Amino acid sequence: MRPKEAIDMATLHIPPNIPKPTLQEIRECPIIKHFDDLGIWFGINPPCIDAREMVLHLSDTPYTIYPYLRRALRRLHPAWIVHTGDFVDNVKLEKRPGMLDLYQKRIKDFLSIFEEEDYGAILVTGNHDHVPTLLEEQHSESVQVWTGPGRFSLGQFSFRAGHTYDDVSGDPAQYNLYGHNLEYTSGCTEEGRMYLNGLQSMYLIHIYTGEVISIPYPPGTDNARLQRKKVSL
Repeated sequence: MRPKEAIDMATLHIPPNIPKPTLQEIRECPIIKHFDDLGIWFGINPPCIDAREMVLHLSDTPYTIYPYLRRALRRLHPAWIVHTGDFVDNVKLEKRPGMLDLYQKRIKDFLSIFEEEDYGAILVTGNHDHVPTLLEEQHSESVQVWTGPGRFSLGQFSFRAGHTYDDVSGDPAQYNLYGHNLEYTSGCTEEGRMYLNGLQSMYLIHIYTGEVISIPYPPGTDNARLQRKKVSL
């Protein structure tokens, strides 16, 4: 597969969804709703949001939260997913290249998350990712691996995605998605451009209204990123 370098502009389309009972319909059962609300309160599950007309942005994900990400995608059903790098963030390849075997094992688990319902996804590589491994791995045709920052449009808005703030700030779009560190946190400029740091939070962006919803990562995510202790959610 050829890597997609320096993507200029792409127009994405919402993939067709097979009709299934919505989460809201399932939660009509009082017992299910009670236990689901407890899961949300404890951070086991994301909030009950219909994200079929939204982009989900996330970044710098340790493999300990992969089970949570699977549950999140099943619940949210986003139109598209944009991950801005360091897909196995607790395997710091830039600092420890000898951990490549572990990275290769975990990246298979990561890519399998997007195969359950053929999610459309843009994966922008980060400084701790191994591009040759990513390009060799078999994955869904709806998953795009970008080896550099790029732009795309979806719904009413333009987006720019890169691993770092510098990747998006030089040629900004209406929504600018990045991660890597917390030097530049999320915010809105005077011109109305949104900068969303996926290290702080996961974000849902509505492709027609522009509304942004912040969803916290599960407890222990930052500890796993910093390799302070082992967690599994």
